Amino acid sequence: MEDRIKNFINTVIFVSRIFSGLKDKFLARKLYDKLSDFVSAHSPPPKDNVAQYSPTLLTATDSLLELLDYLEHSKTVAATPLLYARRSLFAFKLQLIRTQPKPQIIEKERKAASPAAPKIKKEINLSGNKEKILNYIKRSPDSRTKDIIYEFSILSERTVKRNLKELVSEGLVKKSSKDNAVYYRYTI
Repeated sequence: MEDRIKNFINTVIFVSRIFSGLKDKFLARKLYDKLSDFVSAHSPPPKDNVAQYSPTLLTATDSLLELLDYLEHSKTVAATPLLYARRSLFAFKLQLIRTQPKPQIIEKERKAASPAAPKIKKEINLSGNKEKILNYIKRSPDSRTKDIIYEFSILSERTVKRNLKELVSEGLVKKSSKDNAVYYRYTI
């Protein structure tokens, strides 16, 4: 958290130096607006002093970085404060992204919060090849990819793998890997 605050403060200081050196009023106003958005998105700090991910702060950070990129390419500003501002802003963004909640944690929390819906069996239309592969997996659980390809030697390896991928995505087959081999098991 301390490094994040340090990078935030350094960014504000260096961008302020850039602002004071800008002679173009339009660019100065744009920079002022972007810096204001960045600062206001960072405030107020969390009550429990834990770094938190904020989509608004990430958007403001990206917007400020974009303008700094433009200033660098237009060569309207001295390079040194610009480089320092970009470095501290990138470090700030990295720390912000690291505090972003993991998608699987969010999904688990969402599922835990919602009441359990009854499982509805949906009717799935299987093609001839998929049905044959599914029946083979039912007969011999924990079938390896290699075994399935061998069993259906008339089909190409690519077709078998595509059908297996579709069966997994439809939830009919569960895929697991162990010791560099992929196994399939019937789930319903």
